[in-house]
Amino acid sequence: MITSHSLNMRRKQSGITLIEVSIGLIIAAIVAAAAFIAFQNNARRTEVQDNIKQITEIISESKQKVGSTSGYTGFDENVAAQLAILKVDSAGGVLPNSYNGPIIIASTDPNSAVLTWSDIEGDQCSDIVLAVSNGVTSITGTPEGGTAGTVAVTNGQITLAETATLCGTGDAAVDLALTFGRR
Repeated sequence: MITSHSLNMRRKQSGITLIEVSIGLIIAAIVAAAAFIAFQNNARRTEVQDNIKQITEIISESKQKVGSTSGYTGFDENVAAQLAILKVDSAGGVLPNSYNGPIIIASTDPNSAVLTWSDIEGDQCSDIVLAVSNGVTSITGTPEGGTAGTVAVTNGQITLAETATLCGTGDAAVDLALTFGRR
């Protein structure tokens, strides 16, 4: 005998259940989290590469335009701005680096100058130091609230242990003073 109860049991279930919706949302959240992490890592990598490019261009152009001719006596960020080595705003002021820190150039003697790159994020400092060490003779790193450390660069090489001396071990912002010489 067929009753209404048995007819209801024979009907196919249609639609999705709350559990299926929940599983779908969990999977979507995991995918979104993975995409967000990948985006952050890519943004960090891009910022590091942009700073490496700017630093190496400034040092290279300084060597080419100033160091190979008259030497670095009197060379500073104002002279670098006049020579279009540094970018300036509409009022003629030198633009900060991407960390919003000042870019400072100072001559130490006729044969060398120092480029100071300020407020580098602590987790990006060692990547920058390792990449730009080839064009400099020494680097001084001063972590915010820490002690300055100086490393002489030999043959453009620097070790990971030396990056810890320059960058510290935490996430505190770091100021790097990069000494470079004539060609």
